[in-house]
Amino acid sequence: MCRRGRVALLISLVVVGAVVLIGCGGDTTPVPPDPDPAAIEGQVDVAGAPGDYELLLDGRPVPGGLQSDGSYRIEGVAPGRHSITVVGPDGMTGGHASVEVVAGRRARAPEIVPELGGQIVGIVTVRAEDGVRALVGVEVAAQPAYVIAMVEDGTGDETEPGTAPIRNPDLRPPPDDLPAFSTFTDENGSFILRAVPEGEYVVTVAQPEMRGAWQWVWVAAGRTAVADFELRPEIEPGVGTVRGRVLGAGEGERVPLVGARVTIMGEAPWEPIGPPEICEDMPVRAADEAGGSEGDGEGVDGEPGRIPPDPDMICPPCIASVSTLTDAQGAYRLNAPSGWSTIEVWIEGWEPAWEEITILPGETVTKSFTLEPWGDGLPGSGPPPVPLPPGNGPEPPTPPGGDDATPGA
Repeated sequence: MCRRGRVALLISLVVVGAVVLIGCGGDTTPVPPDPDPAAIEGQVDVAGAPGDYELLLDGRPVPGGLQSDGSYRIEGVAPGRHSITVVGPDGMTGGHASVEVVAGRRARAPEIVPELGGQIVGIVTVRAEDGVRALVGVEVAAQPAYVIAMVEDGTGDETEPGTAPIRNPDLRPPPDDLPAFSTFTDENGSFILRAVPEGEYVVTVAQPEMRGAWQWVWVAAGRTAVADFELRPEIEPGVGTVRGRVLGAGEGERVPLVGARVTIMGEAPWEPIGPPEICEDMPVRAADEAGGSEGDGEGVDGEPGRIPPDPDMICPPCIASVSTLTDAQGAYRLNAPSGWSTIEVWIEGWEPAWEEITILPGETVTKSFTLEPWGDGLPGSGPPPVPLPPGNGPEPPTPPGGDDATPGA
């Protein structure tokens, strides 16, 4: 075949291939665009100029989010549950809505009708060796609070007719429509939670290497609730020693008080009340002769005579404490867990005393007390004066062999 014929054949093959492709109806369907990013849209029933209201997504401002007709649309929202907040110019009027966002879809939030609420303000500081300083960038949260109310069950003691109705604690959850709030402290350690609906809240602060803190507040419409926090550094677990003397203020001279009870209590572990939990570690109760709580013959693990804890019981706090009595010189010595603690002194006929102390692992703290006679210092209000031996001051002598702490409640 000549060269001219080969070129003609090649051209023919190209033409035929193109016709075949066109005839087979190649995939000419346009590729669908990527789905729109998730978005939230909704409506706010504003009173006045919409420009006076601020729109927030999960506590963060959305610039220009609210339109002149009160509508809004927030683009580029991550999937999950989000909170929409509207705050009026007074910082107290506002409204809230919660909405679930699905990836690639637009979510419609419930309509927001602003109402008059209150606000929570405060400052977060920490006490250090160089004094008190503000904490910047600390998260502050406010959660609707559970409340314990004492209610009468309508009956009295069945064994004593005519007695007053028994009052039992009733744990009441917060209303479902109360939202939670969070924010961060500014460069001055201050924070503000705006447009908070009226109700009871627990305000909490958490910071690494610091002991968490909380406060209960009531927020009233048109009012400001204050929750200031002074955090304390965490103390390494361990055991420290506290020693000292307990003296009485006599007529011109101090006297050692013998048998004064000195008690060191750890930091109170009270925490915000939440949903009730079954107290698995509570001791079981003794059943009646028939077994079970009401003679039902049932016990724990098939063992008659033992009753499991009440599943509705609220676990009580456990406050660790140690106690001892002062000796003939009014001296005491106690080993106690490290931490932020309270020391209390009590003896009949004398005014009690207490102070906050810091116990560090492996270290000894000296804490002495001088008590005043109870009342007006009448005769017999305290033990007779006993002059101190020469050279004895508030620093107690080391007891021979040491005094071990006696556990107390």
